[in-house]
Parts: sequence; C-alpha cells; structure tokens
Amino acid sequence: MNKNARIYVAGHTGLIGSSIVRTLEKQGYTSVITREHAELDLCDQGKTRTFFECERPEYVFFAAARIGGVFANDSYRADFIYENLAMQTSAIHSAFLCEVKKFLFLASADVYPAAVGRPFKEEDLLNGPLESTCEPYAIAKIAGIKMCESYNRQYGTDFVVAVAPNVYGPRQRYDFLNAQVLPSLIKKFHEAKSAELPEVAIWGTGIPVRDFLFVDDLSDACLFLMNGRTTHYMMNIGSGEGYPIGDLAAIIKKVVGYTGAVRFDTSKPGGAAMKLLDISRMKASGWSPRTSLEEGIRATYGSFLHELEKREVRTYRISHIGPCEKDSVALAASPASHQGTLAVEQPDSYRGRVVLKPWGYEFLVFENDVIAVWLLFLSKGNATSMHSHLEKKTSLINLSGKAMSNTFSSRHYLDGGDAVVVGKGVFHSTKVLSENGLFLLEIETPPRKTDLVRLSDNYGRELSGYEGISEMVTANLESFGYFDFDESKAYSSKTHETDRFSVTIEVFATDEEFTRNFAVSPQGLYTSCRGALYDGDGAMILAPGDTQKCEALSAAGALHIKGKTILLRTVSRDK
Repeated sequence: MNKNARIYVAGHTGLIGSSIVRTLEKQGYTSVITREHAELDLCDQGKTRTFFECERPEYVFFAAARIGGVFANDSYRADFIYENLAMQTSAIHSAFLCEVKKFLFLASADVYPAAVGRPFKEEDLLNGPLESTCEPYAIAKIAGIKMCESYNRQYGTDFVVAVAPNVYGPRQRYDFLNAQVLPSLIKKFHEAKSAELPEVAIWGTGIPVRDFLFVDDLSDACLFLMNGRTTHYMMNIGSGEGYPIGDLAAIIKKVVGYTGAVRFDTSKPGGAAMKLLDISRMKASGWSPRTSLEEGIRATYGSFLHELEKREVRTYRISHIGPCEKDSVALAASPASHQGTLAVEQPDSYRGRVVLKPWGYEFLVFENDVIAVWLLFLSKGNATSMHSHLEKKTSLINLSGKAMSNTFSSRHYLDGGDAVVVGKGVFHSTKVLSENGLFLLEIETPPRKTDLVRLSDNYGRELSGYEGISEMVTANLESFGYFDFDESKAYSSKTHETDRFSVTIEVFATDEEFTRNFAVSPQGLYTSCRGALYDGDGAMILAPGDTQKCEALSAAGALHIKGKTILLRTVSRDK
C-alpha cells in the first residue's frame, strides 16, 4: 500500500479496528478513512454503497462485527446472524462495485467445526457441525468467507480473509456477560479484589482450550497480509499456543493480584472443547506473533487501570430511546378522549393492591413525589399494549425471563438483568418470549396515571384509561408475591428476594451517609428513585428515573450525591 493510499477501516472504534488505525498511523499512512455508526450504518446496503462511491477507498480493513462471549452469542442469536450478514454483505459487494484494490475480511475461530480435536487448519472449514452456542455468528462469518472466495473466483478480486482467535488488548469492552472471556475475567477479578470477595465464579469447567492473540499482533498481521501477495485467500492468525480457561484464569488472577478462591460453575456452558488455530501458513509467509500471553495481559490490565482512573472503561450501556416522527404521527391520530383521563374510579393509593390485567398482573412497589416503581408479571405468550406516556419517562427492567421490547424506532431483546429507558411520548410494547412468563419493573418518572395513551391492544382496551378499583384485589396478596418499600428519613437498606430476582432500596439522607455506606455491587442494575449520582468532576452519572449497569458506575469513580438520594438495585437470578 502506498503511504497516501485511501484506506477505509470499518469498525474503527472497536478493539481490532482501533488497533489497525493506530498501526496505520504509526507506520505513516496519511489517508485513513473512518465512520462512526451514527454516520454510516453498514447494515443499510444503500448507504454503504453511497459511502463507497463517494469515498472511493483503495483498501478496506473490515473489522466491523457484532461480537460477544458465550452468553451473548447464545442469547442474541438473531441479532448476531442478521447484523453480521447485513454488514459484511453490504461492504463486500460495494467493494467489488467500486473496484477496491484489496479487501481484508476478519473472521474468527468460531467458523471451524466443534469436534476437530486439534488445531484448526484452513481446510477444516465446513468439515463438521459448529459449536451450538455460537452457531448463528459463525454461519454469518462463514458466509463472509465464502463471499470473498466467490468474488475472487468469479471476478478476479483480491479479497483476503484473516481468521483470528480470541483477541484482547487495550481499549476493549469489559462486561461480565457480553464481553469475551479474557476481558470479562479481568473485570471480574479486579472487582472481586476491590470488594474483597472470597471467590470468583467462572462459567464452565475451566477445561476448554483457547488461543489468545494480543490485538497489536493481529494488526501487524493484517498489514502484513494487505501489503503482500499470498497464495491462499484465507489465513489463520493466532498465537500458535493453546491455554485452558483455568490456566488463563490463573494468569489473570496473578496479574491482578487477587488472593481469593476460583470456582468453576459447571451448570453454565463453557463453549467448545478446543479452539486453537494452526498458523503454519502465516509462519511460512514470514509472519509470527511477538507477544506472550502474560505480557499481553499485563499490558491489558495496565490499560484497564488507566481507563478506570480516566473513567474511560468501555462497557455496554443501557439504551435510551427517544421519540421519533412516527410517535408524533401516532399521537396526533389517537382519539383525544383517552388522553389525560382516568375513566373509572381510582383508589386514593395503589399501595396494598394488585391490579389484574388481561396479560397478568401488576402492583406498586415504591412511590414518592419523584417516581413510581411497578412490578409486572406477564404470562407466557402475552404482551402489553402499544402505549405511550406523554409526561413521563419509563425505565423497563427485565427481572426474569425473556422479552421483546418494541418501539417505532427500535427493537430490543431483553434477558433477565437487561433494561431500556423509554422517553416521554415514545410508544412501546413488551412481549413475553419465555415459557415461564416475565417479571418486569416499570419505573415511571414522575408518578402519574393520567397520561396513558394506548395505540393498539390485543385485549380491546385502546379507548380505555388505567384499570379501576373493580379490577384490583386487596386480599391474599402473598399469592401474587406482593412486596413494597417505604422511604425512610435516614440511611436504610431493604431487600426483597425471590428465586428469580432480588430488589433492593437504599436511602441516603446525606453525602456523608452515602460515602460511609455505599459500595458499587459487582452485579446488577441501578436506578435513581430520588436525587442523582455525580462523579468526581461533578458530571451527573445517574439522573432520577434513569437506569444504568453497575459497570458504568464502577467506571465513573469518586461517586457522590448532593442531597437525599434513593437508589434501587435489581439483580436477576437468570444470570
């Protein structure tokens, strides 16, 4: 590649893409093209084609992908296959149409069969069934590999494929359930050390063997391939060594300095028995990795500590959904008679009552002048109406079960422990996807029932307001699992636990009480029910009615409050 060549790096904000950009800039390449997701949605074939036609990149590093660990791969199967197929199809075809000189497609070791039992060679592709938990992601990547091969054969393009193992390094995402194994273990051991926890639990047996490659070694290999001529279009890039997950955990434990015990949870999946790449082709071409596993982990943990200090640790955050044009149109078309009204008699207080719904039931867990927290149970196959609250935002926290949350602008698949925050005027509906029903917290800010607008409903309630006294019960509440919390004047902490979830309310009257009593939990979600959380620079981290993951609070650091503050913490037993 000429130093002035136009080079597009897709996925430049990710672990691999950002490393490729750093390497290119370090080696003196002066025309590196990048686009944020907000600027270019690679799933949109039309927009991708327009981008390639306007920018005319000569070389493309395709590092864009929807990725995750065992839990994420198994839970968000539709998202993984759709998004990866859509992105890579748009990019590969646009690269062909716009006559890109060379296109490098990044794939992973997940594309190889589950039962080879030795380091994977490139010719092992499609020689057996895939590992079940990552099958949708792997199928998408295999399609990308075969697309590159097919364009090369039919059109004479120079599209190459780099198959990488577990890649790690600075500026990756740290998330217990959605990140890949190495960064999630770094975060888990660090949090356990900070909280002085007696043990760390790790999914699986610890026996599966994995290949871990430092990201800067991968970037170096990608430039090596882009600048050279190879006799093969598909090349494995790895460390050349395999490590059992148990050995990886021992190295991370040593580097972090954690002194507690390690427990392997064999009830949870651990993935394929072996994912180790044979890198003979790359070595024969003249490339070899330079960074040992412990050396790479030390560099990665050092970067993690620096990111913590700068409050720049990257984790997956709760989605905030604002109104779109379709919300305004739907609201304008809805009958005015059921806006801002409660058509039937209401009680003075909803405390001590269970509201019967056609889809299940709900009851008030906590209420003050700022917020109302409702627990909803939806039985199998049911869904809430497509409804909107004109005067309040709503945090939807999935306590247990699987759900699909729909708005006009987005669709989110929620497992236990997931959440979305829906803004004022956004029409939304929640559908149950799990066999044993769904427990959901609906947190409304401010607390009122007079702003309900139903657009559509499976039970014929489009023109109805909120349910009345006749549809509420006050006896045998224990059969519904009823519980509630009061707001105390001074510090207090109260928890309600079931076999599916736990809900905790903590009250802090002053910053002194907060400093003395508050510690970020290593798991769960936080919602502010009064007051806000601030970081050391005075920036608001958690506003009233907002929900955030514990990782985001940990990353903020130096948390404090400016007045009475009430925090709700939820933990799902599903995870």
